[in-house]
This record gives sequence, structure tokens and C-alpha cells, in this order.
Amino acid sequence: MPIDTGQQWVLAGRESELGAAGAALRQGGGVLLTGGSGVGRTRLLAAVLEEAAAAGRTVVTVGGVGGRRGSGGVRAFGSVAECLRWLRQSGGGQRVVLGCDDAHLLDEADAHRVYRTAAAGQLAVAATVRQDARHPVGVDRLWVEQLVERVEVAPFDRTATAAVLRARLGGRLDAGSLERLWSATQGNALVLRELVEHALDVGSLRREREVWSWSGLAGDPPRRLADVLLLWLRDLSAREEELVGMLAVAEPLEADAVARRGLASAAEALSRRGVVRVEQTGRRVRLRLALPLAGRTVVSRMPALTARRLRLQAAEAIEDGERTGPDEVLRTVTLRVAAGLVPERRLLLEAARTAVRRQEFARAEQLCRLVTDEDREGGEERGGGEERGAGRTAAGGDGEVALLLGQVLAGQGRHEEAEEVFASVRGRPGGAAGRAEAVAARVANIAFGLGRVETAAAVLEEERDRLGAAGAGSLLTARAVLAVLADRLPEAVAAGEAVVGLGGPGPASAGGGGGRVPTEGDAVAGLGGPGPAPIGGSGGAAPAGRGEGAAGGPAGWSGGTEAGGGAGVAGLLPVVAFARAELGDPGGASALLASWARQAEAWPEEALLDFRSVAAHCALVQGDLRAAGTAVARLVRGAAGAGRLGQLRAWVYQARLLRRRGRPEDAAALLWQAGAVRAGYDWLTSPSWVLALLAGALAEAGRHGEALRTLAEARSAQRAGVRRPVLDDAIGFERAVVLAHAGDRSGAAAQALEVADRAEAGGRLPAAIAALHLAARATDAAPSAARVQRLALRCRAEEARLQAEQVRALARGDAETLVAVAGRFRSLAALPAAAEAAEQAGRVHRAAGRRRKGRLASAAAQELCARFGGALPPWAEPGERGTDATAALTTREREVAALAAGGLSNREIADRLVVSVRTVENHLHRVYHKLGVVQRAALSELLVTRPVPEGGDAGAVGAGRTAQTGRAARPRPRPAGGEERGRCAMCAQPLGSAG
Repeated sequence: MPIDTGQQWVLAGRESELGAAGAALRQGGGVLLTGGSGVGRTRLLAAVLEEAAAAGRTVVTVGGVGGRRGSGGVRAFGSVAECLRWLRQSGGGQRVVLGCDDAHLLDEADAHRVYRTAAAGQLAVAATVRQDARHPVGVDRLWVEQLVERVEVAPFDRTATAAVLRARLGGRLDAGSLERLWSATQGNALVLRELVEHALDVGSLRREREVWSWSGLAGDPPRRLADVLLLWLRDLSAREEELVGMLAVAEPLEADAVARRGLASAAEALSRRGVVRVEQTGRRVRLRLALPLAGRTVVSRMPALTARRLRLQAAEAIEDGERTGPDEVLRTVTLRVAAGLVPERRLLLEAARTAVRRQEFARAEQLCRLVTDEDREGGEERGGGEERGAGRTAAGGDGEVALLLGQVLAGQGRHEEAEEVFASVRGRPGGAAGRAEAVAARVANIAFGLGRVETAAAVLEEERDRLGAAGAGSLLTARAVLAVLADRLPEAVAAGEAVVGLGGPGPASAGGGGGRVPTEGDAVAGLGGPGPAPIGGSGGAAPAGRGEGAAGGPAGWSGGTEAGGGAGVAGLLPVVAFARAELGDPGGASALLASWARQAEAWPEEALLDFRSVAAHCALVQGDLRAAGTAVARLVRGAAGAGRLGQLRAWVYQARLLRRRGRPEDAAALLWQAGAVRAGYDWLTSPSWVLALLAGALAEAGRHGEALRTLAEARSAQRAGVRRPVLDDAIGFERAVVLAHAGDRSGAAAQALEVADRAEAGGRLPAAIAALHLAARATDAAPSAARVQRLALRCRAEEARLQAEQVRALARGDAETLVAVAGRFRSLAALPAAAEAAEQAGRVHRAAGRRRKGRLASAAAQELCARFGGALPPWAEPGERGTDATAALTTREREVAALAAGGLSNREIADRLVVSVRTVENHLHRVYHKLGVVQRAALSELLVTRPVPEGGDAGAVGAGRTAQTGRAARPRPRPAGGEERGRCAMCAQPLGSAG
């Protein structure tokens, strides 16, 4: 149940600001809290004054702010003049604190009096000002002359939002719900409070087993929340109201389109106030309302005729712009439909296809229903509706509408309904390509949606036989994806042999042997000429207006024809390259993709998204982080045009790269966003894997308790989803990472070895070597040395070979080889890996009595840590480590302790871990005995990271931002001995950045 029904819970994310303000008052100065509307300045000032009164200071206030009702030591005055008169009579002094809320509203005379009194040493000022307001001169002089310390009160970031919600709810929120709440409120404390209280009242925010979940705001914002949002929009000019209205019905809008409407000055004014947010992507500058819920509130209060006028104006502004692509068609069609106009059938269909590709399934369903209604009415008016529909199918008729509707239903999770629709499309006309697309969409729905991979494979084989040679070839992509799902990667590579050289030679385990990487000439020629026929038969033109692949499902499943290449290559190529990389040849896979890079730029968006995603994946598997950075940047640039799935992929691959570069906090921020994306099914990612990646990033950042709880959430989602061995092992690997960082080295090694066994059985050599590498680093390298060497001989991935060499060097105690490995990791821009290898070399040197070389190697490791702004993993830290009672916990005891610390009952823990309640009770009994505690509340203190404060620097504590500037704090280079570094409460080992 919620534990805090007052307003104190919003202070849970303000430790940094409270600490900075308190320190300023204790040092004899004052504090000026600055920030935008609704960020919680008033509540924070009240807390600061309460602390001052509790410390024995005399607190006087104006502006209606003060401590809790009934609290002693606070005197409230109605005006500044009355307060200063009392001060003169009482004698004043630095023991007096003047609290003033909204000091920017003081007139110049009162502000000057406050300044002069503070300058004379008769009081200390604690005040708030709105950041975007004009301040009286006297208030500005307070901070210019350093009579007050300015502390920025910024909106909560995701970490602070999680802390605030935990204080309110008494438990944790799942990652997707946290991201939805943060995105809806942008961390604005007032809006967050109102939204959370409303969600609790209506039951949309509820506890499901062990975690809280929020399904989203259904309908318009409630009255009280709407009134709060409208306060944020008060005092607008007529032009500003016009722009806010247009953004409310049609955001985002291009800045040039806004300027053409004569609203450029209004946009600038609203941007200064923080009402409008400016987004720049390349050369595109777009405007949005800074608070997403504000737009819904404005529309809900807008007269119908006004809303209609603004929607039509926005549609015209979009049409008048330079861009006239599918996105613009979707937006203009949506706006006209909302205004009560029904565009022509061709535009409705084009918009529906785009909506499906963007994973905007509710909008796509509305458009499909409109097309169906129009067809029905047209058939009734003319008669012979069936003949009319049949004659139109090849150009996008009824069969296509049914196919789109099936994809929409599948994307919304209505998989049984989708199966019925897909089955009805089976016998409709439309040519082999159209029928093959329907088959691919149906197979994807059965495999991903219904979780019946083997059934999907049987349906695919049946339909291939029925379609014959004309259409069967275009289903090769679907076969390859199913092979990836079932961990039969050599079959996926073999599917590429139907196209000249697409399979490539591959490693020995791939089962291929005679192929070659295509040359540029092959690509230009579309893989025609001698050799096997291209996939898809003759490769005729696609139906007018059609895109490649089964929109709404895994991109590129259906084959078809794409510009500039052989038929079906767009769908099959990324799947084959992914399989080759997983089987140990990421360099060959990257070369294969590079040979098609020019042609891929002309492919449909979903096929191009797969191409860029797999290119990033191959570079990461290869281990060259410079090449990976280039590939990820290319993916991110193109993600904006690929809908929710594109954004999901961009965040995931950015986060993977950031973790490899030693920036886990930044990676966690991206993965929180990725966890909230509802993008339908995807053959490259899964919700459970995204959560596992988040758990790994949190563990690497030193947030072990949160990592363990997130890992439990990931494993629960994994059990509820489709079994996918490749991603299941990736989740298992992240579990090993979490356990290793949390101090359970033996448990981590056991988990990593399980992953290695399964990966080796599937021929996934880089994954197997990475797991053995982790086990060797966390515990003892000797047992894995011979095995990792054997696997490395069959693997062509540069990083995997370096990892294998590092394991062998650790087992032999070969310091010189470890130094060489560190240098090679450094050449790949893998600085964290290089730092760890260098420190291991230093440890071996010291063990052999070569102290000078040991010091040099350790100094090199610390220099590398300073370069990437992080720290060594706990198992690689130099020097003797202290031990902690928690080190004796087993893996399962550690999981039970983390869940109990998160507020779960014994029954909820049992359900989560699929054990009996008695088993949970026994585990907790042993945990209490080993840790020397007697109640659950004490567990949370042992499962968090407690950084060692540095000289009273309150800005280093809290939600990852400095108290003075509000910007994300960058980690400082670490001292060589790690004296100032925090220590994990679970294993008493030095940590990285506390940020």
C-alpha cells in the first residue's frame, strides 16, 4: 500500500538540493532556489526552513511559506515591511533566517530593503525565484554579491523520479511504467504529484504481485490536473494561444511552418518561458509543448469549431512544407479525419500503411476501418461490391486492407483475432507476392504473438508448397527468422546460399563453405546473371505504393522487391548477417552488409532499419568500438523515420555501446526509455532482454539492489514471453554480470558457465567465449583456459579472440601478454577492458615480486579509468579488499534479500521465484543470521551503494545532478589508490562513480 499520502514524498528526490541549501545556511550565508513552474521550489523552501528552525535558528517568513502547521520557531508576516520592522525591534543577526517564496514578485523597494538588511549582516535570506521571470535588482544583487548561494531546482530526472515514487508507493515501479510517468510529466514535481494521486484514486496505478504498474492515462486529464496544467499556460497573448492550440492538435510542427503562419515571435516567447520545447535533428527544427499532458488538456477544453480550424490549418502548413513523404501524408490524413473530413481511399491506405510501420496501431486501425466502411458504402451504391473489390486487389484492394488490419490486431496484442484475419486473406487474389506477404505476417503472428514457433514453421512449409516456385522464394526471410528464433543459426546462413554468395564461407560451425562475399559489381547487377536464381523468382515490380516487408511485424519478413537489388535481399540480408556474426564471423557479416550499403539506402524504412541495426550489432560483436560508434550513430540518425521500433533499437544499441565505453549510468537512462516502448514483436529485441540490459547497467553503476530487483522483473517477463534461446542466453549473461558486481562471484561464474554451455551447443562462439571470459575474471581462469582456447580457434571475432587470450594469460600468470592484450583493447577504443587487463598485469607483476612493473601497470589502468570517467569492476580493484557479511550469501539468498528489501511479501517473492513460501522463509532466516539483522527494513541499507561524501560536497549526492547547475555530473578521474571512492555495502569493495 502507499506509505505517504501527504506531500513530503516529493522531497525524496531532492537530497542534493536540500544538502546544498542546508550547507549554505550553516556557513552563515543564504540560499536562492531557482527553477521553473511546478518543480517544487516552495515545498523545498519549506523543508529548508523547517531544518533551520529545528537547528535553533529564528525563522521569519513572508509570502505564505513556512514549516508544517503547529511547528515552532517560525513567525509569519504579511509583508516585507512588517517583517523588517520586527527585525529592527528584535535586534536581528545571522541567527535569523528570512524565508520568502516567489521573491521575483517583490517590488523594487522591498527587494532593495531585503538586500541592504542581508548585506548588513542582520539576517540570512532563503528565497525562491522563478527562473524565467524578471527579478528585482535587489534580489539579483543578493547572489551577485554572494550573499546567497544559488541552487537550481530542476525537474526530476528518471533516477530521482524512481526515488520519489518509491517513497510514495512503498515499493518499486516497473521500468515501463516509470518511463511512461516520467515522459508524461517530464519530471515536473507538481504534475507528477497530481497524476500519481489521480492514478491511485482511479486504480490505473496498482500493485501487481511485487511491483507497481501504471497503464497510462485513459481519456482526458482529470479536472484538478487539467487546472494545474492550464495555470502553466496562463497570461498568453493571442498569437501565443494560437500556436499552443496548433501544437496541441498537431505537434510536432516544423519551425519553418510556424514561421510561415506568422507565429515565429510567439514561438520564441514560449520557448523562453519553457512552454515550448525545440528539437533539432540534423537540419530539421521542430516545436513541441514541453509538457505532453498540456496538449491533451488544451484540446479537451477547446471548442469544437476551433479545434477543427486549427487541425485544418496545421494540415495545410504541413502540406506547404518541403517534406511530402509518408509521415507527412499520415499526419495530414489524421488531422483531416479528426476534423470530420474523409480523404480519398488512396491516401487513407497510404496513411494506414505508414501508421502500421510506425507501430501506431490504434491510428492504423481507425484508418483501416474507414477504408472498409468506404468500400462497403461504395459497393452498396454501385452494386457488385465483391467484383469491384476483387478487381482492385492487385493495386491495394480488400486483400491488402485485411492484411493491414491483421497486422494492426497483432500489434495491439489481439493475436487470436489477427490469426482469423490472416487466415481469411489466404485465398484472396493479389499475386504471389501479396499472398507471400500475408503468409509471412501470419507466421510472425503465430511465432511471436501466440508463442508457437514450431506451428509457425509448419504453416510456413505448408504455404511454401501451396505457393509454388513463384512465391516460395520470397518466404526465405521468414524461414531464416524462424531459424534464428529456434537457435538454428546455420540454417539461417544456409538460406542466404539461395542468393549468390549471401551465405559466405562462415566459420566451421556455420555449416556453410562455398559461398563468397558479393562484390560491388554483384550488388549493382542485383545478383543477376549466372548462378542460382535470386530469391523471389522473376522479381517483378511491387504493387503501387507498397512497401517491403510485413509492416507491423518483424521488418523484412515477407521478401518482395526492393529498388536497386535482387528480390528478397532486403529482408534476408540482415538475418543472414546476424546469424554469421553470432556464429563467430562478425567481420565477414560486416563486409557483406557493407557491399550492399549503397543499395540499402533505397530500401524501404523497415528493411533499412534491420540493415542498420544488424550493422551495429556486428560491429559490437567484433569489438571495434570506433566502428560500432559509427554504425550506432547511423542507426540513431535514421531511427526518427522508423517509428517506435526504430527508437527502441536506437536506444538499445546506444546503451550497449555506452556500457562498453564505461558509461553505465548513461546507458541505464536510455534503457529506461527503451523499456517503455510498445513496439510490437521484434526478432532482434525483446522486453525481457531490455530489462536485463538495464539490470546489467545498474549493476555496473554500483546500484546493486536496484539491479537485482530489475533482473527479477526481467526474468518474470522472460517466462511470460516466447522462448528465444539467443536472447535467453543474453539475459542469462546479464544475470551473471549483476551477480558478479553484487559480490556473488561463485554464483556469477556458475551462471556464466551455463550460458557458455548453451551458446557453444548452438555454435554461438562469441557468446560462449564472453561468458567464459566473465567467469574467469570473476573467479579463477584456470578451469576455462583450455576450453576458451579451443573455441577461439574457430572464431573470427577480434574481441572474442582477445578475451580468450586474456583468459589464457590469467591462467598462466603471464603479465606481458596481459599488457599486450590491454594495448590491443585500447586500439579498439575499449578502454574499460583495456584498464582491467592492465590492472590484472599489475597484479601478476606484484605477485612475482616485480613491484616497479606492477606500479606502472596499475598506473596505466588508472590513467585509462580517468580517460573514460569510470572505475575498474570490483573484482579487478587493486589492493586487499575487506569482506562483508553479505559476501557469504548464496545467489538465491541474495535474490530473496533484494526482493524483500524492495517491499515484497513472502508470498510475492515465492511467486516471483517460483518456489514455496516456506522456502522463502528459510532463505530469509539464513539471510538474517548471516547479516546479523532482525527485520526486513535493515536489508535495504545493505543492498544499496553508499558513496563516501567528500568534504561536505552535497552536490555529489542524490539524483545524478549537481546542486548548483542541475546538469548531469561527470565522474572525476579517480585517485590511484581509490581512497575517495564509495564502497558497496554488500561486498565492501570500491565502486565507480556514485553519480
